[in-house]
Amino acid sequence: MPSPATQYSIVHHKHVYAKWCAAAAYGRGLSGGGNSLAFKLIEASDLDEVIGPEHIGQDVDAWQMSFMKKIEAEAARLNIADFSFGRAQKLVNIYLKTVLVCGGHHQDPRVALLHPPLDFELFKGLRRFLSKNRATLREARLAFIAAQRSNPRWTTFSEADYLAHIKAIKLLMAGKPLYQVEEHWDL
Repeated sequence: MPSPATQYSIVHHKHVYAKWCAAAAYGRGLSGGGNSLAFKLIEASDLDEVIGPEHIGQDVDAWQMSFMKKIEAEAARLNIADFSFGRAQKLVNIYLKTVLVCGGHHQDPRVALLHPPLDFELFKGLRRFLSKNRATLREARLAFIAAQRSNPRWTTFSEADYLAHIKAIKLLMAGKPLYQVEEHWDL
C-alpha cells in the first residue's frame, strides 16, 4: 500500500482528467496537436492551481482570459502553426468546466460566471434557438449574428471573436449561470 505522501489524490485525479477532457476537445484539424501538446500548454498556464471556486479571481472574465493568454503565448513560443485564441479558450474552458462546473461547484456564484467552451455544436443550437425566439431575444440574437458574421469558426477565433461570442451568450443568459447555455448544444 502506498504511503500517505505518495497516494494518488482526488485533486490530482481531477487535474489529470480535466487535462484529458480538454485535450480531446481542442485539436480539431490542428497539425501537430494532440494530448502531449495540450498537456504542455495546460501545465504552462498554471490551471492546475485551480482546485475550487476559492481560486477564481475577483474579475472572473479577466482571470479566465489570463489562462487563455498564457496558453496562446506558450503555443507561440513553441512555434505551433495555426494555433488560435479559439483553441486556447477550448483548453481553458473545458478544463474549468471539468474541475469546477462538473466537479460539484456549479452552485457557486463565481462558477456561474465562467465562460462555457465554444464550438460548432453550440453555435448550431444557438442559431436555431435564437431564430425561433427572435422576437423576445432580439438583442442577444443580433449580438450572436454579428459575432458569427465576424468569424463563425471557433478554431480560428481571435480574442475579439471570442469576446463577441461571450457577449452574446451573456445577453442570452441574462444573469443565469453561463454554463447553462450548453443546453443548446445540437448533438
